[in-house]
Amino acid sequence: MALLLVRDPVVLLIYFYALRARVFPVNGWISVFWGISAVFALQSLTQFITTDLPVTVIAFGLRTFVLHLPLIWVVPAVFGRKEIATLGRWTLYLAPFLAALMVVQFEVGPEHWLNAASIKGGSQIGSVFGKIRPPAIFSFISGPIHYFTFCAAVIMGGFLTKGIFPRWLVSVGVVSTLAAMSVSASRSLVIGVIIVAVVGGGASLLTGRNIGGIIGFSIVLLIAGAFLSQFAVVREGRAAFDERWTYKEESGGSGGKLLADRYSHAFTLAFDWSGRVPLFGIGVGSTSNLAIATTRTEVGVEGEWERVIYEVGPITGFLYLAFRAALTLRLIVAGFQALRSGNYVCLLFASACFVEILSGNVRQVTTAGYTCMCCGLCLAAYKAFSSDASSLSETGPSSPVPHAAPAERPGLRGRGVLAVGGPPVES
Repeated sequence: MALLLVRDPVVLLIYFYALRARVFPVNGWISVFWGISAVFALQSLTQFITTDLPVTVIAFGLRTFVLHLPLIWVVPAVFGRKEIATLGRWTLYLAPFLAALMVVQFEVGPEHWLNAASIKGGSQIGSVFGKIRPPAIFSFISGPIHYFTFCAAVIMGGFLTKGIFPRWLVSVGVVSTLAAMSVSASRSLVIGVIIVAVVGGGASLLTGRNIGGIIGFSIVLLIAGAFLSQFAVVREGRAAFDERWTYKEESGGSGGKLLADRYSHAFTLAFDWSGRVPLFGIGVGSTSNLAIATTRTEVGVEGEWERVIYEVGPITGFLYLAFRAALTLRLIVAGFQALRSGNYVCLLFASACFVEILSGNVRQVTTAGYTCMCCGLCLAAYKAFSSDASSLSETGPSSPVPHAAPAERPGLRGRGVLAVGGPPVES
């Protein structure tokens, strides 16, 4: 359970070295975020004095709101084309191992030690036919959902951007992603990957470029699908997904309808809660598992927007949610702007994370880490993969590139919006 917080010291070290190297961003987005964070801090202090919530619960809730979001702007300050490509390659290298583990976890059943939960006495999220939704190396299925959605963006970027990845590697990524989708029984994973694939194909058709890349992707997809369909465990996984999609639960409607209702209610329930909670909420962190374990009370709040309103109230809550909505719009706009110069990667990363930054439950630590990293990579790719950026096809993916070269460190040019004054210092 304690390992779920392993990202916290890592992100603090990132901030420390970014400040030391004078690349911690100073821009309008960060300034607004610090203002909202100050409101959260003041509200947390007030709730500590006026409520019975333990200080540990309030501190945990405060970190959920403010600790990881600055990473979104630190990443583009230090990541260039070479760093993004390296991260993408390692994502594809690891994909077959994670997919294979998910297949084994799906096959062995819920009681096997490979499917142990992070909470003592708990269990993995169930599926149908006595199966679970395999978590791979993560705590729950949310990890594979994020990982393979991002993997899909990397794959599409590899097919649409020449020289960034070898074709054999992106082909392995296609097989791995399809295998993970087949046994995941996760509607969110399937929909996330489909969104990325549709955005990639639509972007290629819209620009009229790299049609060959889409044709190549389609051929690999068909071959991978035919290959995987030969395995009984994959066919069983697909049957489990079909059952979850079409099964009419007691709450009414098929799985597809219930998923649509979940997304449509994710926003409306927030406005419903705004009239039922105090003006400044019940308490920061009051819906967390830590609060439930400490106070022995559980609140029926699941969606991110309703959680925010419940904890901090409508005034602070809608201010915070409006900030995330504006950032979502910024990522989408940046993706389409980058598309004009033949940059597909920025839009693909935006398609892989826009749902999470808008309404993803960042109370879940895996979701918080993925959301901030993927949004940061989207902003980094905006400049790194533009038409005037240096091409990896010229230097090769593993060729040494000076770390402080302008094309590799776009955020360090002069007094740009992603740079802090003074000469950059290597850490």
